[in-house]
Amino acid sequence: MRTLFEYIPFDFKPFHLVYRRISNDNFKGYYHWHQGCELLFVYRGQGRVIVNQHTYEIKKGMLFFFQPFQLHKIHVEVSQYIPYERSIFHFDPISHSKNLHLFPNLNTLFNRLQKGILAQQAFDLENDYQYILELYHALNNSIINNDWQENSQLFLMQMLSCIRNNNEYVEENPSLFNLRPLHYSESIMQWIEEHYMEPFDLERLSDELHLSKSHVSRIFKRDTGSSLTEYLIVRRMKQACQLLQTTNTSVDFIAENVGLSNVSYFIQLFKKVIGTTPHQYRLSYRTK
Repeated sequence: MRTLFEYIPFDFKPFHLVYRRISNDNFKGYYHWHQGCELLFVYRGQGRVIVNQHTYEIKKGMLFFFQPFQLHKIHVEVSQYIPYERSIFHFDPISHSKNLHLFPNLNTLFNRLQKGILAQQAFDLENDYQYILELYHALNNSIINNDWQENSQLFLMQMLSCIRNNNEYVEENPSLFNLRPLHYSESIMQWIEEHYMEPFDLERLSDELHLSKSHVSRIFKRDTGSSLTEYLIVRRMKQACQLLQTTNTSVDFIAENVGLSNVSYFIQLFKKVIGTTPHQYRLSYRTK
């Protein structure tokens, strides 16, 4: 099971670009999160993005925005006939937003995307496909030519403008509009979000969704590409990482806080998922 916090180094540049990477087979997504923001743009592919307890379709021209430390997974159905091609822009939101105050509307949009409780994190920008293709190409060239300092900030502003001009993006309060019904897998993720701090009870979950236990597991695997158990473990480990980073509470308390009363099992599970013990993780995080 590959599930982890992916640290993106911003030592030399306040961003990291993965340009037009192509997967033709064996693409296995996994739940993960980063310390910075992420823009994912899709050139080709089909599948689903799982983020914020929602699922979104992957297709040509889709742009996804992931907040710092936000758990997400890319589940792609890849074949030799349907490859997955994308560009990924990871960036430090502090350094990249320092000039946005000169553009109030873009600044407001960026703050909402970065810090808000988002109703929408996927944007269908197929109408701007050629323009965005050129933006990523220009940014990649600026990295090659080592003149990326201004171009990377300009790139972010241009991408924000595309989102703002997207007809499906609504500035007003989203509660004023009708929302689509949730898929079963989204309801399952929302239930876990409310109950991951407790011992897991599949029977209670299935009863509240009015489904059989086997059907709950089957639907979740079909929609997300992973098991219910894997998602629950990752959600618990993400919360454990956050507590280790931001508090001085004991490992015993953190284990109970994420629904695991057996602290030895918690430490064993944490090491398997994150790659280090909780104590080592806390020390390494504070020395960065």
